[in-house]
Amino acid sequence: MELEILEDKENKLLKRRELKLDIKHSQSPTPKKQDLVKELAAKYSVPEDHIVIDYIFTKKGTQESSVKAKVYEEAPKAKVKKKKVKEKPKGEVKAVEEKKAEEKPKVVKTEAQASEAK
Repeated sequence: MELEILEDKENKLLKRRELKLDIKHSQSPTPKKQDLVKELAAKYSVPEDHIVIDYIFTKKGTQESSVKAKVYEEAPKAKVKKKKVKEKPKGEVKAVEEKKAEEKPKVVKTEAQASEAK
């Protein structure tokens, strides 16, 4: 894996470096984020938890990828995590379905409908 830095901006307000890279990975698939984090941590002499990879896009038909990454001076306080969908236990699902069946809406007839029914 060969790294080529296209852009290296220092953001003093957020205490980080914003990088745009090109990666050449001949005879291998697109590198994983974990591998790239290790490589950047070694290059910039920071712990691995100070690096955030925004994206890795592989150019179609080539063995080159574009990467956007951030290298923080301090560990970021919050990382974006994917939400996990909680599954309800089977007993709860049946109970909810039974409640819905019991709560059928009541039909209220107007005076006009009542007189037509007679």
